[in-house]
Amino acid sequence: MSESLEEADLAAIAEVFTNYRMVDLSHRLQPGIPHFPTHSAFFHLPWSSINDPATMNVLLMHEHNGTHVDAPLHLILDSSKVDPEAHGIHNVSIDSLLGPCYCIKADLAAEETLSEADIKKWEDQFGPIAPGSVVLINFGWHKKWTLGEAGLEYVAGWPGLDRSAAQYLLGKQVKAVGTDCLGLDTSTSPDIPAHDVLLINGVLIMENLANLDELPPRSYFMAFPLPIHKGSGSPVRALALVPR
Repeated sequence: MSESLEEADLAAIAEVFTNYRMVDLSHRLQPGIPHFPTHSAFFHLPWSSINDPATMNVLLMHEHNGTHVDAPLHLILDSSKVDPEAHGIHNVSIDSLLGPCYCIKADLAAEETLSEADIKKWEDQFGPIAPGSVVLINFGWHKKWTLGEAGLEYVAGWPGLDRSAAQYLLGKQVKAVGTDCLGLDTSTSPDIPAHDVLLINGVLIMENLANLDELPPRSYFMAFPLPIHKGSGSPVRALALVPR
């Protein structure tokens, strides 16, 4: 049996949430949200049952709709190395998206890429990225997120990481890398280096993050995927703790 928390422990935890505020980094899930061109849309449909007065709905969605995390299973180019049991989202550690967070502001135009040199320049100003941390890239793309046809601007031409940046973050031993774009690779990337480098090595990828402008260079991040058996990804409610 696990030990119970003492009053002092509970007070210390409560103090953290008193001195820090939560920033919600997840987009609202609703019909009409942007989605990857090869993925299905998000549907929220009413469900009724005879003799049951409760209000209920059916969710019909892609694993990668909205703010979500990619499991390693999502993209391992060498099919001989794919193991749905080992690489599925259900097998991802509960603390894989929990830890110190570094938010890198990247002012790039459509289809441009963030490089290792760009990340090192950011580190020169804000300090080195530590092992076991979460890195979020703020391309400013979340501002394009909107419903319907107006959201088509979000699903075209987004920027991303180049191979040098992905390899550099892998070498930093980070837990996860997130973006406010539809993908961590650019929209027309021929070799998807970020997915190719990170996922097979157990570094998770988060996409469609929101409100990254509210984050300072350093904060504390938390998100928890659903334990979907052999899932290639899962929606998440992503949050960051920042000083009040």
